[in-house]
Amino acid sequence: MATALVGMGSNIQPEAHLISAAGELRERYPQASFSTVYRSRAVGMKGDDFLNACCLIQNAPDRVALVEWFKSLEDAHGRDRSKGAWRPRTLDLDLLMFDEAVVDDDLFRYPHVYVPASELIDIELPDPEKDVVIKVELRL
Repeated sequence: MATALVGMGSNIQPEAHLISAAGELRERYPQASFSTVYRSRAVGMKGDDFLNACCLIQNAPDRVALVEWFKSLEDAHGRDRSKGAWRPRTLDLDLLMFDEAVVDDDLFRYPHVYVPASELIDIELPDPEKDVVIKVELRL
């Protein structure tokens, strides 16, 4: 079994969807740990601000099964993929690292990903960008 780092985001009823997704992640992976939740502007699209966090999963199954489960969880939360990827969303779960290997370069590209990730794994952060992400009082 592997360790997996998951990026979590939502900008449609984000509090409700992130709390619900965290509950389902915790139910399936009881030892899951979560970062602080951060608010950031939508990147690459028009829409409300996002709430983002990361989750670290111990004893994850194979990578393909994990990503398939993420997609089904997004679908269960009403994720609409009909108009493309760069749209507002109820829930976005991205596999960032699997078995200590980076599988999504967004981990180092966007502050809304690497700031919460840095709370769960040891990574070197790029130069900070002031006020790009802001902590919020939402616990997962």
